[in-house]
Formats: sequence, C-alpha cells, structure tokens
Amino acid sequence: MAGAHLLACAAFLTVFLARRDRLPDPVATHFSGSGAADGFTTLGAFPYEALGMLLGSALLCTGMVYATRGERVFVGLGCAVAGLLGALTVAVLLSNAGAETADAVCLGPGVLGAAVAAGAAAAALGVPAGGRGPAAGRSKAAAATETAPRFELREGESVLWTRSAGSRPLLTGGGCLMAAGAVLIPLAGWASGLGLLAGGAVLCACFAVRVTVDRHGLTVNVLGLPRPRVRIPLDRIAEAGHRDVEPLRDLGGWGYRAVPGRSGFALRSGPAVVVRLTTGSEFVVTVDDAATAAALLAALADRERGHQRAREHEHDHQSERGTSARTTAEGG
Repeated sequence: MAGAHLLACAAFLTVFLARRDRLPDPVATHFSGSGAADGFTTLGAFPYEALGMLLGSALLCTGMVYATRGERVFVGLGCAVAGLLGALTVAVLLSNAGAETADAVCLGPGVLGAAVAAGAAAAALGVPAGGRGPAAGRSKAAAATETAPRFELREGESVLWTRSAGSRPLLTGGGCLMAAGAVLIPLAGWASGLGLLAGGAVLCACFAVRVTVDRHGLTVNVLGLPRPRVRIPLDRIAEAGHRDVEPLRDLGGWGYRAVPGRSGFALRSGPAVVVRLTTGSEFVVTVDDAATAAALLAALADRERGHQRAREHEHDHQSERGTSARTTAEGG
C-alpha cells in the first residue's frame, strides 16, 4: 500500500520535471464545478504541496492498514486513495502545461472519472496483497463468550483489579496525523494543517484506557484523565465473561463505539471483558487478562445480588411484622 503512494509520488515528479518549463506561474490548483480555475499556487510551492498531500495520505493509510493488521479491504482502500490522488495531481499538471496564464486553465469533465478509474484499478491490484480477508468470515465458535471461572469472595472482603489497555496503531495514527499537519502548515497555511494537528492530538491523548474492577463495578476511563469515564455498576450486571473481540466486526470500529445491542471500548483486537447487562445489551472492553477481570466482576456481582436479596427479604419481613402489628391493634 505504501508502494502505491510512492508510485503516485514518482509519477507526479516525473511529469512535473518533464513539463516544468511549460507551466505558468502561478499554477491553477483548484477548480470550480464547471472546471474553471478558481484557486492558484506559486510554481515554487506547488510540488511541495502536492508531495506533502501524497505523503500525508501515505502516512494516514499506512497507519490505518497497520491498525487493522493488513486486512485486505483496508489495503485496497489505501491503494485506491493513492491511485485517485496520483491521477488528480498528474491531471492538474497536464492541464496547466502549455497554458499562457493560470486563469486560462480548465479541468476537463472526464478528469474526475479517469481519476476514479485509476483508484479502482489500484484497489483491485492492492486487495490481493492484504494479509487476510474480512473478519466476518471467522468461525462463530471463536466469537462465543466464555464463562468466567468462579471466584469465592468472603463477606466483607475487598478486591481490586486494574490494568491499562492501549493501542499502538492508534498512537501511530495520531502521530501520522500530527506529522501530516506539521508538513501542510508551512506549505499551505494554518487552515490546511490545524485540523490534522488537532485530530492527531486527540488520538494521541486517547490511545489508552484504564480498566478497573472493584466494589463499584466495571470502570473504564481514558488513561490519566478522570473524564471521559464509563462505569457499569454491579446491580446492572447480569453476567460477566470474556472472549476475543474484533473491533471492526463486533463494534464497527476502534475507540468507544455503540451498535445495536452492544457498546464498549475496543482499542485493539484480542481478549475482552464482556458484560451482559440487566437490559439485555452487552458492554465490552478489550484488555489483557480479561478472564481474571471477568471472574472478579462476576463474583462481585453475585455478592451484590446476594446483598440485594437479603435487603429485599428484610424489607418483606419488616412489612409482614408491621402488618401483623396493625392487625393485632385493630383486633384489640
């Protein structure tokens, strides 16, 4: 996939060097819906902006492919982006070549169609290079939730389990966004790079969470920050178990996600604590040693249900005594 972006860069540089003497200054780089030029860049800055865009796209797509462990669909998508952007930059160069002024440059109606076709061809070549097929093709047995082993907790005994769960690909993606923004700012101004810098900073800040199991239930918060935080109290937990989770397959993506019947944090593929709530929905969070966390959570939830039953029994007993006392008083 990175090779596709390098080929796009090589194609752009080859055409630029071959047609440099025929390019106007400034160069038309933005076009209206009718194809007329309405945005311009100096000839000296143009190749740096174009290469910065292609290399920034390469960083983002490489991070995406790395995060998905080379799934074919994402390799194909990365190659499609490379083919589309490479074709567009070359088309802009060829449209400018030979024009006396940039105002006279017009982008033909077939350019976008040709660029889309180039992207589709690149995707078709890139998909077979992916490391594996869609996660949905995995066996259903692998997705079955395993019941947590039993832990016996004595009355009044306190337990605490906590562990951080991070995503190196998410951190890499955030770094790539920030790097792309840093490249674009000197080339195209703050407006072009500030959004990438901000998005990258958010990804880097949220690349890890802390998962805690204690008397309060299951708590997940961004590492080092009190908020945002998700807490599942013990009285909302019907059952706790663990299984391997694939973010794209099970939650539709990475980070905090919600789909019909399920929500949770998935920063990577692998073992996860799976909690079935009293409402019937599921909450999942990927973390190492999920089996131990699920076992402790199940034991705490069982003890809480025992306490709840004892409270209800005591309440019923007190109600019965109150009714008996009232009956005696009325009879007297």
